[in-house]
Amino acid sequence: MDHIFDKSVSSSAIDARAGSIPTHGERQRAEVEISVTKNVGLRASVDVSSGGLLSIAALVSSILLSTAVLVHVATRDGRSKSLWR
Repeated sequence: MDHIFDKSVSSSAIDARAGSIPTHGERQRAEVEISVTKNVGLRASVDVSSGGLLSIAALVSSILLSTAVLVHVATRDGRSKSLWR
């Protein structure tokens, strides 16, 4: 992005480069097909943008963190200090 502030770059060169920048970002696509028998199977596909991928990562991270906290609280020693006393 430094070329935008460079005075030596002509405005037509900036316009040509700006036209090649995707406005919505690149999309990630994944497909999977699992066959159990000849007639039974599963086919799934997903198509997400990079912003959607970051949102999914944040959601999964928060779920894993909250699960770790719940497991810690549920398995701690009963003789330890209680939160309600």
